[in-house]
Amino acid sequence: MKTSPLLIIVAVALAACGKTPEATKPVAAPAAPKPAAVADTRIEAEISSALTPETPANPGNNALKDAADDIIANYPGKTATELLATPEVKDKLAVAMKKLSADPVLLKRVNSTVDLAAQLTGIDGAVKLDLDMKGYDQARTSRMLQSVLSEDPQRIVNFLVGEIGEAAPDLSYGGQDRAPNGVAIVPNTLPAPVAAPPAEE
Repeated sequence: MKTSPLLIIVAVALAACGKTPEATKPVAAPAAPKPAAVADTRIEAEISSALTPETPANPGNNALKDAADDIIANYPGKTATELLATPEVKDKLAVAMKKLSADPVLLKRVNSTVDLAAQLTGIDGAVKLDLDMKGYDQARTSRMLQSVLSEDPQRIVNFLVGEIGEAAPDLSYGGQDRAPNGVAIVPNTLPAPVAAPPAEE
């Protein structure tokens, strides 16, 4: 797996956040940690920082929450996945996904986040996000719907990144194939391309 520029940016940000206490007396240098521990700690820190949603305060957020909660109330018993197909949501989802597919920076952020999580789980090669939303509770369903109803690809990415970040400990140290929030990181096995039939003479 290639190292993402996101790793470098996050590492610099983490270093910049450190505070240097006033020197009052000499302190013995700490023992050097094992290389594996350093790698795990760094990846965890990068996951935590990279996966922190960047949703700014916005008065429109309350309106989005009200709209999302109304949709949930209007379709009792429907899962989060099923709610995406409702008339109130499906068109907005299509608009948001079209915007997202046209934004390489946001797509790269999602892909880099998936790659970071894959490093924690020890999966080599190409990977992809497998998100199962059928078990979402009302609060998580509302957050998901708010991101879609906004038609803002940044909000959708923030939601996905937050979900992956929450799942990372369960997928790595918990040894689970799928985290309780429905996130799984799986090998990306694409089907072999189909050869075009020979042209008739």
